[in-house]
Amino acid sequence: MAKDEEEKVEETKASGGKKKLFIIIGAVVLLLAIGGGAFFAMSGGKAAPEGEEGAEEEGAAEEEEGAEGAVGELPGAIMPLDTFIVNLQVKGSFLKATINLEFAEPELPHTVENDTPKIRDGIIRVLSARTAGDILSREGKEKLAEEVKKVVNEVLESEDVVKVYFTEFIVQ
Repeated sequence: MAKDEEEKVEETKASGGKKKLFIIIGAVVLLLAIGGGAFFAMSGGKAAPEGEEGAEEEGAAEEEEGAEGAVGELPGAIMPLDTFIVNLQVKGSFLKATINLEFAEPELPHTVENDTPKIRDGIIRVLSARTAGDILSREGKEKLAEEVKKVVNEVLESEDVVKVYFTEFIVQ
């Protein structure tokens, strides 16, 4: 009877060891799968086969080309303006808009701080000359952005502003 008990204890030890081994192997496989998934996610889902590192470097160089086509050109400076709240042409209609101006150069023009009141005045005049119907459509917003760009460039007496972004646009 003592032999039977010893055999049962040895069997449970052996099966317990196998369970631990399976758990460890499962954990290692799981970690490898997570690591592989992270690698593919970080590389954009494309693993470069051997010998194609040069092609990848060329793609990176092409991505660095700016709007002018020069390699490594910095993006234009962005100047956020305070929020505008203006009356629209229709009585009781209001526009609340926050505008950012993108300049051609990576640095803001040195005169822009002194001209900010003139810039804001020009933008208020453009915004308040519209009706809600004029600016609610996508085309209306694009036309408004072009007019704001034109007015700001006239105030600055240059063509420094290349793009106008509306980061908040509420018509009531």
